[in-house]
Amino acid sequence: MNNRLNKIISLSMIAILLLSINKNVTAANGTDQPPKLVNEASIEKVLKAMTLDEKAHLVIGTGYPGPNGIAGATYAIPRLGIPSITLSDGPAGVRIGGLFAGAAPRYATAFPIPSSLSATWDTEQAAKVAKAMGKESREYGIDILLAPAVNIQRDPLGGRNFEYYSEDPFLASTITTAFITGVQSVGVGTSIKHFAVNNQETNRTTMNAVLSERALREIYLPAFEMAVKQAKPWTVMSAYNAVNGTFATQNKYLLTNILRNEWDFDGFVMSDWWAVKDPFAALAAGNDLIMPGAYNGPLPMPPLIKDVYNQASAPSPSAIKAAVHNGTLSERVLDECVRNLLRIIVKTPTFKGEYKNVDYNHKTSLTKQAAEEGARIDREAAAEGMVLLKNEHHTLPFKGIHTIAVAGQNAVVDLAHNKLGIIIGGGGSSQVNVKPKDVVSLIQGLQNANYTVVSSMDGNKLVEGLRAGDAVYLAQHTDIGLVSIGRASTEGADRPDMDMRPEEVQLIKDLSNAYHAEGKKLVVILNIGAPIEVASWRDYADAILLAWQPGQEGGNAIADVLSGKVNPSGKLPETFPVHYSAVPSYGNFPGDIAANTVLYAEGIYVGYRYYDTKNIQPAYAFGHGLSYTNFMYKNLTLNSAQMDLNQNQPIVVSVDVSNTGNVSGKEVVQLYIRDKQTTIERPDKELKGFEKVVLQPGQTKTVTFTVDKRAISAYDDTLKSWVSKAGLFQVLVGSSSRDIRQQGEFRTIRNDTRAK
Repeated sequence: MNNRLNKIISLSMIAILLLSINKNVTAANGTDQPPKLVNEASIEKVLKAMTLDEKAHLVIGTGYPGPNGIAGATYAIPRLGIPSITLSDGPAGVRIGGLFAGAAPRYATAFPIPSSLSATWDTEQAAKVAKAMGKESREYGIDILLAPAVNIQRDPLGGRNFEYYSEDPFLASTITTAFITGVQSVGVGTSIKHFAVNNQETNRTTMNAVLSERALREIYLPAFEMAVKQAKPWTVMSAYNAVNGTFATQNKYLLTNILRNEWDFDGFVMSDWWAVKDPFAALAAGNDLIMPGAYNGPLPMPPLIKDVYNQASAPSPSAIKAAVHNGTLSERVLDECVRNLLRIIVKTPTFKGEYKNVDYNHKTSLTKQAAEEGARIDREAAAEGMVLLKNEHHTLPFKGIHTIAVAGQNAVVDLAHNKLGIIIGGGGSSQVNVKPKDVVSLIQGLQNANYTVVSSMDGNKLVEGLRAGDAVYLAQHTDIGLVSIGRASTEGADRPDMDMRPEEVQLIKDLSNAYHAEGKKLVVILNIGAPIEVASWRDYADAILLAWQPGQEGGNAIADVLSGKVNPSGKLPETFPVHYSAVPSYGNFPGDIAANTVLYAEGIYVGYRYYDTKNIQPAYAFGHGLSYTNFMYKNLTLNSAQMDLNQNQPIVVSVDVSNTGNVSGKEVVQLYIRDKQTTIERPDKELKGFEKVVLQPGQTKTVTFTVDKRAISAYDDTLKSWVSKAGLFQVLVGSSSRDIRQQGEFRTIRNDTRAK
């Protein structure tokens, strides 16, 4: 009996042992482990395995600054194979580290400001710069570059206008699409921003932008729309401001109805930094990621952050979980946000294991190859975007010039006081960390081009307040005079005015009089990020070169244009008004500060749409830019005299452009459309196409444009849709909005008797 009992006990113990061994083997084989994120197909299983705590953490950034001083990062969930992905500023180059970020600066190439890049009117150039930024992002282990910034330059005093591309939605759309394509071609994502109507810095976190649906659709959304549909950015960044009463971060009409449902956006939406005031409303509206999380910076907490994080509604994982438990936030909404995030995470270099072999904690500089490539591309793009505003009597390019007097505070190099002799870019999140030794000042660039530069007399710099006798001496002992006028631009503050300082105007006048008395010329360089007043002094200058804020190779690029090594081909992406009082938003910018409301009373009449319609003469028109050669337009043809709106058959426009000068040059051929029989109020003309062509002396090329139904459509507020009507349209082709060289016409019809 005992033997039988012992035998039963022994067999039972063996069975338990075998069961235990089998369980361990099963666990080792992974069949009892949680699923891992391996690709897009695995997302649903991973989402089902996530805890509420993990979901709540994933939709909020890990804090600012991120690792090594980056702008931010997402939460990692190792048990499910979800890595933390990294996000970096910026629109003019990769920006990591520095004082505010609490980490050593990581040095990268400072490229030309976006306004300068847009002034190239060259999609290939934009894509080239963007691809270089993408490569430099990879050098620092970045997954998503927080760029491009594509808001409209509504008013010339907008503080971030330098970060934006244009006053015109078509130009902004086209350059934006090329930029996103360039960055993402190397496997790094972009974040197109700031969605939407973020066109000023004054009260930017609280301001309510009030505008018509038509203005929203025709002016402020097209750059986002084209980019989302054609370039497919990985992410979209929602803006600080409110739009028609609802903050952009919690604006379901923008984030879900338009962005996802109309445009089929399939990435994730992240907020601007500390922009979310109601995290539950933001998530429900379609703002998938609340950035950046808690502030851990080295400096006292700025008011912007206090306004968010001192509130009971401050975004936190615990608050998200509590909201789900009490029914304030649906877990289905949270799941959709997580799903959108995971869909992009699986695309990133970090997820793919491409950043495993570099110690990013100690990397502070680009590789030699990347640095050299960045500098070369910056120099090329900067020169390409420079706009020759004036060039009387062939003052430029320099001929027989050996010695140059360079005057103006802006050209002074004084590293002890942080004066680099050139403004390479704007401030804020676009300010790239660059070593001073890598910045080429205006004077250094001229010296590199083998010119002798005179920038001081008797130990005194040639700056504003120059003595009359010194001006005469300089004119007698140098071949040409050059004055550098600079203006800083920065995120966080709108410009107070677009005025010239009296001492700057006086310096230009004194040198002009002195050089002209000697039969010599004066050139003015504008080292600026947005329009300034020129009417009071431009007659004293023989040539004016708009150099923008050209990046670290700016001095070399300016010298390339002045010397004739590069024939200028930039065109204005924004109008230079004669006076600020002529600006269409004058009186409605920056709005009613006390009421935190800005009324977009000008509607669709932004920039040249206003000046050309109202016949107000600008200082320099939209699209304006001179060359060292001349171009002739002829033989405009249309493939058809009518467009059947029901068939949606586009009109093909062709024009011959010839270089009639003696040097090779590039011309930006611009196509505008005018509605001649409108029943809807329309601007005088609207840009609908452009192409930059390279022409040798005597060469002719045929430039072709396609005008489709959308190009002649307007948005109807009542119908809430784009409408096109039968009528007569004019095709205008030229060198600027005010320099039309060829014209043609076509009719739009609705032929309801279609062939079966």
